[in-house]
Amino acid sequence: MDFETKLLTKIEENDLVLFEIEHVLFTKRYELAKKHQDIFAIQSIAMMYSIWEGFVQQAFGLYIDELNALKIDFEDFSDNIRIFHLENSFKQFNEYPTKLKQKSVFYDKLELFFGAKTHPIHRLINTQSNVSFEVLNKILESFSLEPFNKYWKSYKHPNNLADMMTTFLRYRNGVAHGGDITSEEMVTQIVYAKYKQLIMDLMYGLHEKMMEGLANKSYLKAR
Repeated sequence: MDFETKLLTKIEENDLVLFEIEHVLFTKRYELAKKHQDIFAIQSIAMMYSIWEGFVQQAFGLYIDELNALKIDFEDFSDNIRIFHLENSFKQFNEYPTKLKQKSVFYDKLELFFGAKTHPIHRLINTQSNVSFEVLNKILESFSLEPFNKYWKSYKHPNNLADMMTTFLRYRNGVAHGGDITSEEMVTQIVYAKYKQLIMDLMYGLHEKMMEGLANKSYLKAR
């Protein structure tokens, strides 16, 4: 199964799960007491977010696997990808050691690292448990992929993409962390469908950007 097929399969699987949640909660397939309906409807926001964040991890994991399968010399990767890998492989770049022995170990590891021509790109993506508009674009830029524009496709004023993602994330954080969500919209089927569409658009948007990156070889160092 090639990269695109794997990625589209993940999207289709998530689409089905999102549909099933909606079907259970809002089509009266199950006779839920109003109290239970309200509780589960609110929690559907957290469920949607977990699907979205999980997809981001899975999608970039597949993309990294695709880059690693190319067997490119490490020095030929773009600066962004090399920095991403180095900073995740050597935490000392973010917190430089103070003890002489720790410094010596760090330098020895660097020497071994730069003595090899190829390295599998680090596979763990840090979503910071908050995949906001800014975090998502930072991850995209780490892999030399085109970031999302604030005004993207149908996301225009007054509901541009950045604002929609901010509202969705604020809503999710309120649910997940027990905050005050009374000022937010009640979770009706219309509200659920709005955020479901946002997630689907973003998943297909990531697919488009990754396919463009592979086609344009944006992962390579600029010459």
